[in-house]
Amino acid sequence: MIRNFLFVLKRFRTSAVLNIIGLSVAFAVFSVTMIQCYYDFSYNRSFKNAKDIYQFSCFWEIFEKQSAHISIPLAHAITDRFPEVKACCILDRGGNKLFNPQADQGTSFLFHLINTNEAFLDVFTPRILAGDAKEVFAEKNKAMLTEDVAKRLFGKNDPIGQTIWQDTVSYVVTAVCESFPANSSLTNGVYTTVLGSVGYDKMGMYNYEGYFLLDRKDVLPLQEKLEQMKFEGAIDLVRVEFIPVAEKYFRRDVNIYGEKQGNLATTLSLMAIGIITLLMSFINFMNFSVAMIPARIREMNIKKIMGVNPRLLQALTVSEAPCFALLAFLTSLFLIVLFQGTRLDEFFPADLFLSKNVGILAVIALTGMFLSVLFGIYPAWKITSFQPAMALSSSFAQSKQSVALRNILIVLQFFAAIVLTGMAIFIKVQYDYMTNYSWGFQKENIVYLSVASKNFITIYEDEIRQNPTVLDCTASNAIPGYINQNWGMKMEVDEKEIALAVWVVRNDFLRFFDIEVVEGRDFIPDDDGKSRFICNRTFLKKYELNDIIGKKVDRYEIVGIIKDIHFESLHSEIRPMGFITQRSYYNGGRHWLFVRIAGENTLQTIDYLKETWSKHTDDPFDIHFLDDQLDSLYQSESTLARLISIFGIIAVIIAIMGIYGLIVFNAKYKAREIAIRKVNGSTIREIILMLNRDVLLQLSIAFGAAVPVTVYIVDKWLENFAYKIAVYWWVFLLSGGVVLLITLLTVSAQSYKAARMNPTQTLNIS
Repeated sequence: MIRNFLFVLKRFRTSAVLNIIGLSVAFAVFSVTMIQCYYDFSYNRSFKNAKDIYQFSCFWEIFEKQSAHISIPLAHAITDRFPEVKACCILDRGGNKLFNPQADQGTSFLFHLINTNEAFLDVFTPRILAGDAKEVFAEKNKAMLTEDVAKRLFGKNDPIGQTIWQDTVSYVVTAVCESFPANSSLTNGVYTTVLGSVGYDKMGMYNYEGYFLLDRKDVLPLQEKLEQMKFEGAIDLVRVEFIPVAEKYFRRDVNIYGEKQGNLATTLSLMAIGIITLLMSFINFMNFSVAMIPARIREMNIKKIMGVNPRLLQALTVSEAPCFALLAFLTSLFLIVLFQGTRLDEFFPADLFLSKNVGILAVIALTGMFLSVLFGIYPAWKITSFQPAMALSSSFAQSKQSVALRNILIVLQFFAAIVLTGMAIFIKVQYDYMTNYSWGFQKENIVYLSVASKNFITIYEDEIRQNPTVLDCTASNAIPGYINQNWGMKMEVDEKEIALAVWVVRNDFLRFFDIEVVEGRDFIPDDDGKSRFICNRTFLKKYELNDIIGKKVDRYEIVGIIKDIHFESLHSEIRPMGFITQRSYYNGGRHWLFVRIAGENTLQTIDYLKETWSKHTDDPFDIHFLDDQLDSLYQSESTLARLISIFGIIAVIIAIMGIYGLIVFNAKYKAREIAIRKVNGSTIREIILMLNRDVLLQLSIAFGAAVPVTVYIVDKWLENFAYKIAVYWWVFLLSGGVVLLITLLTVSAQSYKAARMNPTQTLNIS
């Protein structure tokens, strides 16, 4: 078998090299995409009870949306009333907090603080590495650290019994658990008891996530029971849904603020790209194999005459395909290692190291072997099932059966290349549309920092304003793109129930961002100590409100109305929004300081901000540009556009390699026809057109089939956006034109070479 494979490599060197290159690149693309898809589809499946963990959600009529939040008393009431609930874990993601292993000194570390209850141990079953985890939930100010956090805080020292500090609050470490994997909704950090948290005993305080341990058969009946019941002080439970924790990664409608969010369309697109690329490479392999049949008939005929069993010949010929596939797969592993050192590696959240993906790579290798045998059977059967007389002719090369097979395979390759190219262009156009879409406020030359102390904001801001490159400052409790507070409120006049997103800001916030107040007035410095309210136009339209200046929403006096701005990504429509000041712009928790800087000497200004920061605190200097943060809201689309562009180009190249092989084949077996045409006066241009005519026809057929398929795919993808582009006709012409141009540039050189051949060499004219 090996000797036969080496013989084929030597004799058909060009086709062998093209096959190995195409298969290697395809295996690399397929492997990378499958590793990422496995990462996405295995999200939250590492928990021991993954199939029995469900997150509570219900429809909030006041917000007109599904919400995955629950109050602690409601969670307890459901657990106590229904025996089918085995356990209920309450979770509160407290956000990033600064922790210090020493009180008021040393280096601080930024970790997630997660408040939960003892049922966390039963529902998510973390692996306890040291200490007693139950102690964490017995009383306040005890903590369980994930392994990575313990190592950063204490190095090799034993963390059990040690004290860590978060501002003035101290926690005694009583347990360490194994770190949670990256593809998990649970974050690594500091876990402590939810006991005594804000709203712990209030039925109407829906600030928490509720994870229930249930048998699958009990889920639907429990949902129906809850929808028919009333709980005193709770919202009406409408459209209750227990979401399998293993499926929530792709559920944008119940996404929790700060939680990792997947995109099913992106994952499926990557999977399709990987599969299509691999299949195209095997189609190429089959094309080359079929094209080489006439050249191998004589060889096979000689072996038959020498007494080699036809079945053995078939087995040897079929074995060539797995040998090609194995060699290509091994080469692809080397390509993946090289890939890890490039910027493309950043597009994949999954760990692409080979040692971490041995199981997936083994499955991919077996898949490749299976496909190689599948695509190698037909050429092997054709080569060994001929009549001996065929050895003296090349009739099979131009037989209807052979030509039809090659044409179908090439049309499929062109079809895939055009669809991928069209998708890449559409995604890029939509991405550009989103990033260039006006948010309704200024976002250029603005940086922001997370700050833990109101006093620090005042001291730091006063000092940096002395630098002429610092033009202005403001502060708020959230950043554009992530407004995570939704309030239910009541109008003073008619007691109408309303719901809106709320942004707690400082009095100079609207002026800083150049947000236009179209009615009433802006906030003034005096408002910082009072409850003032400014809403957007959508708020008025939704609740049909007029003449509301001076009226109250709950205790907040309405002082102004602003034009509509986008405070979330274009995936969502603009919804009712209110800016408020209450007691002060700083109302507990970490806050955001925004700084507008001059457009010149940006690096020097950032250095100045960092130097000033270090003079007043040991907290990490974590600074970001606002426009970069807003663009990051479309990271999924940006990544998908780049990956489809890159992999689409690879698919086109693989397809062109097959076309190139076809032109070489046609030129060889039409050599006599070409010579006769030249003797009869045909020009080089006419001969090139003759050789490329079939390719252009195949491309036209593929284009006609690709357009409706691309329209369908793009339409479905654009449903993810509230604001989106049209399905432009010119994109299809551009995608078809790109594939056509690459095809012509690639194959015309070989066609030109064949057309310039001296006819006397072919016709043996002396």
